[in-house]
Parts: sequence; C-alpha cells; structure tokens
Amino acid sequence: MATAKKTAKKKTQPAADVDIARKIWLAGVGAYGRMYTETQGAVEKLASGANDAFDQLVAKGEEVEDSVRKSFTQSAQGGKIVSLMETATTKVQTFRDEQRVALDKRIGKVREMVSETLAPLNVVALGQAIETLSAHVEALTSEVAALKAEKTAPAKTAPAAPAAEEAPAAPAKVVKAKAKESVEA
Repeated sequence: MATAKKTAKKKTQPAADVDIARKIWLAGVGAYGRMYTETQGAVEKLASGANDAFDQLVAKGEEVEDSVRKSFTQSAQGGKIVSLMETATTKVQTFRDEQRVALDKRIGKVREMVSETLAPLNVVALGQAIETLSAHVEALTSEVAALKAEKTAPAKTAPAAPAAEEAPAAPAKVVKAKAKESVEA
C-alpha cells in the first residue's frame, strides 16, 4: 500500500507542475501588459506636458530677452555696442554680396568652359552644323551644275579654240570664290 500511495502522488504532481508553469507564464504576460498600459499613459502625459513646458520656456525666454535688450540699450556702452554691431552687420552683408557676385562670375566661367569642352559632344549643335554645311554643299553643287551648263552651251557655239580655253578658267575662279565665301559664313 505504501507503494500505491507514492505512485498516486507522482501521477497528480505532473499535472500540478504544468498548471503552475502555465500560471507563471500568465503572470509574466499580465505583468508585461500592465507595464505596457502604464507606460503608454505616462508617455501620453509626458508628450502633452512637454509641449506645454516648451511653450512656457519660450515665453519666459522672450521676456528675459526683451528685458536684457531694454537694459542694454539704455546704457551708454550699450549704445556704442549697438552702433558697432550695425556697422559690422553692414560690412558683413556687403562682403557677402561681393562674394556672391564673385562666385556667380566663377560659376559662369566654369559653365562656359564646360560647354566649350563638351561642344564637340553636343549632338544638337553637331546636327545643326551638319544641316548648315549640307545646305552650303547643295548650293555649291547647283552652282557648279549651272556653270557646267553655261560652259557646254558657249563651247558648242564658239568657233575658236582659244575662247574655249579661257572659259574654264573664269568659272573655276567664280566657284572657288563662292565656295570660300560660304565656308567663311
């Protein structure tokens, strides 16, 4: 019988251990939940209180600043300091404006240098230059064709050979002169 009582106690004890472990777990979860709820409320109070405290500090700071300015400007030394500060402020603003103008000039020069450096890579400018040159080539081609037509027409009607030799020299000079003008333009 003694062994029967011991085995009966052993069978009920594991169920009690599981129940105790579960209660410990639930107590921990409950403590976490309570702590979360309390801190949530504290954070909300702190956030609303912080804004109010900050606003109060700003207002107090403005009051102190005004009183210090009044007492400072009423003294003789304060007037001198105020005039010196105004002079220094004017000089600083003038210097800053001069530096800004100088910086703008430098930036303009850099932009100009960069655009000149990258000009050969500018596809739009290259396209426009090609179109201009193509128009000049077409104009010169039509002029050459017209001159050839003029040359062949008088050569058929001209009876003397020396006149035929002089005719090619004159149109060639005209074509070269016009080509030179179009390239310079």
